[in-house]
Amino acid sequence: GKIRVCFDYKLTILKVWYRTMMQLDWRKSVQQPSFWFVALAGGLALLHLTLLDKSKLENLFSLSFLMWLTVASLLWDKRDRLVLESNLFSTCLGSTLLMFVLLRNLYSSDTSLRILPLVGGIGIMLIASGTKHLKDYYREIIILSLLVVARLVAVFLQSINLPLWTAKFSAFALWAAGFQVYRQGVFIELPLGRVEVYGACSGVESILLMFCVAILFLFLIPVNHLYRLICIAVAVSIGFIINALRVSLLAFLVNANNTEAFDYWHGSDGSLLFAVISICLFGVYCWFAHVQRFKVPPASGEN
Repeated sequence: GKIRVCFDYKLTILKVWYRTMMQLDWRKSVQQPSFWFVALAGGLALLHLTLLDKSKLENLFSLSFLMWLTVASLLWDKRDRLVLESNLFSTCLGSTLLMFVLLRNLYSSDTSLRILPLVGGIGIMLIASGTKHLKDYYREIIILSLLVVARLVAVFLQSINLPLWTAKFSAFALWAAGFQVYRQGVFIELPLGRVEVYGACSGVESILLMFCVAILFLFLIPVNHLYRLICIAVAVSIGFIINALRVSLLAFLVNANNTEAFDYWHGSDGSLLFAVISICLFGVYCWFAHVQRFKVPPASGEN
């Protein structure tokens, strides 16, 4: 079957929603501002993920799913400190922003799907807390802007001729493995075949994914400024290296004339598996480099 990072997300969300609804006292809940805040935010997240799923934007879907989970975690941690008081101006402005993204996303274009979380999220924050307390959500706003920032980072990566650097590293990896390999620009040549590094194979999507995953991690785990830069550099490096190794594998399969395996690893399933490998490796690094430092020591007297 097709590999999916969040293949059962709809069923899981529906189960959690159903159990939660059955436990609520509706007459009391609908009178609480927090109820409407959660309802609007959950509806926006579900709408966004559904539109991404229908648009077949798998990389964007996976990143968005992680993004919404991080936002939910941050809001849950400070749920008792949120000031849910708004005014007429903020409510009208927030409602206008929500209507804008809803009408904009009737077309489900890539650009509209990237701005939906940011504009819609700010709209909900204005309705919930007003302009006065909008600063309380600065972390969430930064996270919801990641999809827009990722587009700007992609433009930068394209300006540095990333396919050429990927081809160089892939050729070096094949040479180190003992293959007779030649490189001409973005072409990697082996005795019985060659591949061209371009488009999705250049590593732009992999690097963007790891960059955003690193940013999400840094919002969840407190790390000083130096380690933040190191963490982002490690994530980007992992994304680049793993993608370059995937290109090396594709060149090897072309040389071996294994068309079926090449089509698999060149397609969305194969690229998604390498993305999972990148995230797992970054997770291992984060665990040993950062997370273990925050383990709570056992209380005195405990074994």
